[in-house]
Amino acid sequence: MVSQKDALDVLEENAASIRKLIGNQKFALCLTDCPAFDDVADTRVYGFSCQVRFAVACGFLTEKEGQKMVTALENDLADIKQEASERSAR
Repeated sequence: MVSQKDALDVLEENAASIRKLIGNQKFALCLTDCPAFDDVADTRVYGFSCQVRFAVACGFLTEKEGQKMVTALENDLADIKQEASERSAR
């Protein structure tokens, strides 16, 4: 049986993986210039949000907690992209 802690750990690991994927690209020019990269990031965030909705449906998270996780990930990715954009403008 999966515990609430196990479910939350998996979600946090998945979010960290997405942050790392995007963060590792911040030195690559394609992060700010490549629409395909944005599509990949959007797809990963969408998949994460589906996992969060599933965790909410299972009762592991409240709607508010789930939304907070998704919003935090989206905000972190926006910050990474902004930093990369500023760096490439220099």
